[in-house]
Amino acid sequence: MNDSNCLRKYAIYGGSFDPIHVGHVALADAAVREIGLDKLIFMPAYVSPFKMDAKTSDGKARCSMIETVLPLNEAFCLSEYEINKGGEASYTIETLRHFDSITDARLYFVLGFDSILFLDKWYKGEEILRDFPIITGKRPDTDDSEGMRIIEGFRENYGAEIHVLNMEPVDAASSEIREMIKRGESISGLVTKGVERYIVEHGLYK
Repeated sequence: MNDSNCLRKYAIYGGSFDPIHVGHVALADAAVREIGLDKLIFMPAYVSPFKMDAKTSDGKARCSMIETVLPLNEAFCLSEYEINKGGEASYTIETLRHFDSITDARLYFVLGFDSILFLDKWYKGEEILRDFPIITGKRPDTDDSEGMRIIEGFRENYGAEIHVLNMEPVDAASSEIREMIKRGESISGLVTKGVERYIVEHGLYK
């Protein structure tokens, strides 16, 4: 991969986004601002229809919710690449290599702080650490000293380029939001107004 500073900078931000919440948006926005990304691509993961239940939503609904946040930053965009692959195994390394092969931009990988700590255990996670610069942000109200020790180990062992953003942590989790909706509780402030409107109009997570 060409590391020239003259290249444009793109990032893949993968996840279930079920639903996308203010924490996702804050991390994406901080990544664009601090790294100077030209494009941040939300990449919702495929979820098998056979694993769906009342607490989950299909790919179309998750993409529609992501579309409501795209106007918040001109660098935001959406890819349905993994969803369109359907039941095929969709590994992060394969998605990154695919997009790296079709663009002349420098490609970054965005993920949450909790996830990065186990990245070396992912399928070909060591290749991700060696070959792609990584962007993450810290979780709120947590002791991150152990996490930073692990990240420093990745830097030393794999030559990993890992950017830990200087952002105000946002305490939001999709699983908790789904449970709150099921209990009939307000999720105002945990998702954007556009996402909340979509959830209400389509009766998601009841």
